[in-house]
Amino acid sequence: MKWADTESSNPGQKSGTLRQMPEPAFKLREIAAAGTFGTVCIVQDMYSGKLVALKVLKQAHLHRPRVIARARDEAAMLSCIDHPNVIHVQGLMHVGERPIVVMAWVRGVSLEELVKSNKQGLPVGVAIELLLRATQALQVAYETIPEGSDSPMAIIHRDIKPSNMLLSIDGVLKMVDFGIARGEFEGKQAKTMSMVLGARGYLAPERLDGHDDKVSVDIYSLGICLYEFLTGRHVVLSVHHQFHTEALEKAMARFQPKGLDPEARNLLSELASDMCLYHEEKRPNHQEVINRLRHVRDKYNLDVDMQQYAHDIVLPMFRARNKIRPIDHPGYPDLAFLDRTSSACANPAPPDVDIAVAEILRDVNWLQRQDEIDLLLIQNPHWTEAPFLEAIPETARPWWQFWGDDKQLTAKQVVALLMFISRHKLNSATRRRLLPLKGHPDPKVVEAINTILAM
Repeated sequence: MKWADTESSNPGQKSGTLRQMPEPAFKLREIAAAGTFGTVCIVQDMYSGKLVALKVLKQAHLHRPRVIARARDEAAMLSCIDHPNVIHVQGLMHVGERPIVVMAWVRGVSLEELVKSNKQGLPVGVAIELLLRATQALQVAYETIPEGSDSPMAIIHRDIKPSNMLLSIDGVLKMVDFGIARGEFEGKQAKTMSMVLGARGYLAPERLDGHDDKVSVDIYSLGICLYEFLTGRHVVLSVHHQFHTEALEKAMARFQPKGLDPEARNLLSELASDMCLYHEEKRPNHQEVINRLRHVRDKYNLDVDMQQYAHDIVLPMFRARNKIRPIDHPGYPDLAFLDRTSSACANPAPPDVDIAVAEILRDVNWLQRQDEIDLLLIQNPHWTEAPFLEAIPETARPWWQFWGDDKQLTAKQVVALLMFISRHKLNSATRRRLLPLKGHPDPKVVEAINTILAM
């Protein structure tokens, strides 16, 4: 197995040098999304216990050198970009013949999901902030000069759409899926071609004509997204000049974001319209879009606390997302090889979340930090009950004492520990471990343990 080394003495500039690494050992935890060429899944690194995201090229494309080259280029491009709104890529690895892009896992939801849950459009301040950050990220991607070069990579995403933007539970936007992006950089393997790939409705008209792709194709897609963020409706414009202009005018006539000053509405309508113009040379560039968004935001006091918005809206959505066991997912057969790698690690590390939870529980005031524990469990859903069980001493010693010190474990603390444990599916060993608590002198503890054991 080879890994693309992304370490460098200069932050943000990655060397791309390959180095030999130990055989990978992964436990497949979630299958997050499937695209045309690859599948994104969440795995636990058995050596470190940490969760990472892997973008695995589908087996059906292993005989297509051009697709394999694009996967390698995606890893190379993104490992050169250091920006908070671009997904962090650790590098490229190979397991057998499979090229795999190793990325940070974004705990959050796609903007597609966010818009679907807001049928009338997102709050105006949120929509402006999201598009502003997306445009800034794409500008940096276009202008980044990699180490050892004197010219920018000129990265164009070419597949901008709400499903390729994620908002984390911390309120940070992440641009993802640069799988069909084009750019110029040393070591590039795929030949730049104007491929007609991308989602219907977000493609600029010139992309269907075989023209060389320019920044303007991403600006067009961003304009469609801006309209969708503010109205909750997706607009599809014609590829023919006359019909395109007519459809754009009709769409803008229906552009009525709620609770917005008429002048501000006109400014945003004009911006979205300019970004979606048929002729690419008439569209604004990255900086012009940024300036106009900032002007509206600042003039009409539309600034928003994205961290608070994410806590109120995104966190509950992430927590309630539909989680399917990997083995029950239709894409599992193509990814089962990842689970087989787990045998390479004889002594697996505990999940990093378990270590973090145990550290909090060592604090004598941990009961006041239950919200912090709760957030850790949401962020890292593949925790185990181990740290909570360890906080309840074995029955061979006084179980009401807390880790052998002089402080007793109160009934309130025991109930709190049991409530956390109850969120995990109990196995037989855990049930046997908890059974002695049925003899606890406090009725609240007995009630809690009886409820849990009956589940």
